[in-house]
Amino acid sequence: MGLTSGLTFPGESAAYRAVRDRLLEDEIELRRATERVAAARRALPPGGVVPEDYLFRGAGPDGGPTDLRLSDLFGAHVESVAIYHYMFPRHHGDDRPAPATGPLAALPLEETPCPSCTALLDQFHRDADGTIRHSWSSELLFAPSDEGQDPAT
Repeated sequence: MGLTSGLTFPGESAAYRAVRDRLLEDEIELRRATERVAAARRALPPGGVVPEDYLFRGAGPDGGPTDLRLSDLFGAHVESVAIYHYMFPRHHGDDRPAPATGPLAALPLEETPCPSCTALLDQFHRDADGTIRHSWSSELLFAPSDEGQDPAT
């Protein structure tokens, strides 16, 4: 009996179940690895103090544009903020394909968002004294990738 304790689906073959059980073992190991990485991220020491109270353009209470400072994104019970980058335009030398569908597909390549930057997150955890620190950013894009892997995805 495999990891599935005899679980089967209608019409599956023994060959499917054998391969699926091996895949399940890999999926379980991936979950374990993900949990190890998450625990290591949580254990990071405090990051550097953010050098300035960055200014963002956001929607105000009436839906119109308004300026917000990084410190405004924290509330009385909000101790961390995740920032999702969506950078326009892409670097002039970036010739990776543009989105194939949706409204961005109609733009010239040089006006589409950076495919790498749109996949990055930064995290900022506020200390008890109000100091805002950079806590974590994805650096995986800049790390070496294995053959056949796309580091931008």
